[in-house]
Amino acid sequence: MQDRDRVYEEKRLKRTLEEIESQLKQMTAIEQAFVSNIRTTYRNMWEEVENAPNDLQDMDQLVQAKIYLDEMRNLEITYRSAAERIARLRKMQNSPYFARIDFQEDGEQGTEQIYIGISMVQNEETLEILVYDWRAPISGMFYDYDTGRAGVDTPSGRIEGELVLKRQFKIENGRIKYMFDSDVKIDDDILQEVLGQSRDEKMKTIVTSIQREQNKAIRDEGHRLLIVEGPAGSGKTSIALHRVAFLLYRYRNSIFSDSVVILSPNDLFNDYISEVLPELGEENVRQTTFMEFAKRFLKTGLVITDLNEQMEYILAAGKSEEYYTRIKSIRYKSSVGFLKRLEEYTNRLYENPCEFEDIESEGQVIISREEQMDLYNKEYTYLPLVPRLKKIRNRVLYLIKQQEYKQIEKLIEKLKKDPAMSDLRPYERRRLAVRIVLKRFKHLREKARFIGNISVIEAYRKMFDGSYVFDGDFADVAEFTLEKLDQGILLYEDLAPMLYLKGKLYGIPRRENIHHVVVDEAQDYTPLQMKIIHELFPSSSFTLVGDLNQSLNPYANIGDTDALAEIFQTRSVSHIKLTKSYRSTLEITRFVNHIAGIETGSGLINRNGKPPKVCVVQSAEECARRIKKDIDDTVSEGYRSMAVIARNRHEAVMIHKILSGYVKCNLVVKAETTFPRGITVMPSYLSKGLEFDVVFVLNLDNPYTGEEEKNLFYTVCSRALHRLYIYTLDKLPGYLDSIPEDFYEKD
Repeated sequence: MQDRDRVYEEKRLKRTLEEIESQLKQMTAIEQAFVSNIRTTYRNMWEEVENAPNDLQDMDQLVQAKIYLDEMRNLEITYRSAAERIARLRKMQNSPYFARIDFQEDGEQGTEQIYIGISMVQNEETLEILVYDWRAPISGMFYDYDTGRAGVDTPSGRIEGELVLKRQFKIENGRIKYMFDSDVKIDDDILQEVLGQSRDEKMKTIVTSIQREQNKAIRDEGHRLLIVEGPAGSGKTSIALHRVAFLLYRYRNSIFSDSVVILSPNDLFNDYISEVLPELGEENVRQTTFMEFAKRFLKTGLVITDLNEQMEYILAAGKSEEYYTRIKSIRYKSSVGFLKRLEEYTNRLYENPCEFEDIESEGQVIISREEQMDLYNKEYTYLPLVPRLKKIRNRVLYLIKQQEYKQIEKLIEKLKKDPAMSDLRPYERRRLAVRIVLKRFKHLREKARFIGNISVIEAYRKMFDGSYVFDGDFADVAEFTLEKLDQGILLYEDLAPMLYLKGKLYGIPRRENIHHVVVDEAQDYTPLQMKIIHELFPSSSFTLVGDLNQSLNPYANIGDTDALAEIFQTRSVSHIKLTKSYRSTLEITRFVNHIAGIETGSGLINRNGKPPKVCVVQSAEECARRIKKDIDDTVSEGYRSMAVIARNRHEAVMIHKILSGYVKCNLVVKAETTFPRGITVMPSYLSKGLEFDVVFVLNLDNPYTGEEEKNLFYTVCSRALHRLYIYTLDKLPGYLDSIPEDFYEKD
């Protein structure tokens, strides 16, 4: 690259920074003026409209009040717009853009220079766009094309032309650190630098290094359901978050931050990803978990266990008859077969909700069984089962009340003619009549109140009392489930069925105001949980990201992503399968792919490092000493974020107690926490979705075993970016049998 290019780019950068500084001053002035204007407006309103709150007939005062309220609303809109713009401009002060493309449209003489950053910068007087937002259609050419033929879709149609130049920048503190002309390729210099950096913070944006296959997923439009599958480190979560930012930009008049929801594994993960959208200049959207929704909706007196408890049981409980029964229960209740049985059961409840009876008194029918059935099957079919029955109950109680009124009046007339009651005053006769009639009708009112008196827990119990859902093959599962319910415990595997049942009986609280839903780690949801999510957000489009090879629970997962289109009842599906992993070094990626049985080849990136190291130790104490030594070695290499990943909670607590005698480290055993810095000790199931410079995987007293836990072992090993250490007790893990010995170092 010639010196004149450097001189030109430095002048262009200076002009852009001056424009940003000018707009910042302007926006800051607007922000400061807001405080003064709002105070003045409040003062004027209370001085000029002082009678409005007390005199609602004074239309002049009411009109004046509305004028002031509208003025304050407009001021607030102006202030919020200025505040958001200030936040974006401040983020661009140090690095206003990261790329430039030159595009020559077919039929045009000159080329257009397009500089790309996290937000648009435009001179208001000349209308020159100094920086294009990375989400703008024209910016997409930077991610999708090499130099040569290129094109972009616009509202007015497709534009074709020639991409003459692609230039990437590294700008820090307002200065060009370096720049070079490049093509889109997996191992380009900027991507290598991004991937090679040490991580000691939460997840960051990938806007400067988005690859072509990732960009396709981020900018997908027109599909109600987008499924993104990819190996560990392929950027699935980053894609989901950047896709949210793209949708907020692309549909800014209809999709807002409060109309987007991210369903993530746990609160620890929520905290880990919490800085990505703000870095992109967008407000954070709603982040929640399936468990949080479940507890809020179910509202039961039972003790509800969570996914962590379930994983602890699977990984730590001793093998026993109860263990195998529960595993069988988890597997069955997470299957499509059980979902279909549950649907059949709820349909049967709708067909036979209760035994309607004639409501009659002294031979007179107040409302017949047939009339109640007509109300149920015709008049109130727009309601779910329990509200429908309660509507009938209220109707029956109303008719009983009307009959009581008639009987009271008849009895009063009869008492008037009774010589024995002649001394009673009118109100005394009425009181006596009311008491007699209410007592006569008491049993009818009590019978009516039983209509719609359905307990979700009892309805769920009845599934297991008979043979409808659980035949002889699952008699032990039925007995085990009833036993836990009798103990006041609702196991995690029973949570989704109970939620589904309550939704069908009472109606699910549909969130019509939500326009888009992201489900991260989608592989760890069961078909039933996915069905509940679909019914919860009926007006939403969905982005589901996951990897079947990273299913934490071997007995409860989505099983097959092809079934998702049927669950979400749509043909508008885009299924994108990513092939490359960007997280780990070539050596780590090759190693973990062998564990999962993933074909290597095009999915490897050209970022070299040290091979994984497998250490055979004789005790937990020796393991802690070895970890301390390896921590010292990796710290000297400049790495900062480290995770010691134990198999379960007990092992995490044990190794933390020993290791903390050698080095300062954090213990995370609950998902309801914030993402820590430095060295973290955690159980395997809390590491999902996270990444660290260095990962130390423990395979000690209770080692990973069997085909069922292979995915979990793959998942924890694939958390490592730069260094991977495995500490195993006495002998090598069985998963290494099929891995070539030159793929790792044995110590």
